[in-house]
Amino acid sequence: MQSSRTAARLVYRRVEAGVSIISDLESFALAEGITHAAITSCIGSLRQLNLRNLCRHDAEGSPEFERTTIDENLELVSAEGYVQPLPEGGVRVHVHLAAARPSGEMIGGHCEDATTYTGAYMYLQVLEQG
Repeated sequence: MQSSRTAARLVYRRVEAGVSIISDLESFALAEGITHAAITSCIGSLRQLNLRNLCRHDAEGSPEFERTTIDENLELVSAEGYVQPLPEGGVRVHVHLAAARPSGEMIGGHCEDATTYTGAYMYLQVLEQG
């Protein structure tokens, strides 16, 4: 049987300059006792972005990923995702994002990690057992 969750509270988090968005959110969630949350909004700027995007499936149907590291300043236009508990303890932070180069060219996908340039501003919708 699946459990349902309801919105409990909206939390604001500022990620400082030069910090990993993923690690910061994991640490913040653990410190605040947040085990279930939706990332509803995130903007800011990045200096490095590590993407892992699904590009195809092999002959056996297993997914194949393409990893890309972008070492340049980017405008973080949007990010969404979630925080979920791991069976062995801790939490998983899963983020997809869109970022823009100074030219306006957009890039994005599944974020393995991202380091902020000037910072990032995030809202989390924390969920509780319904």
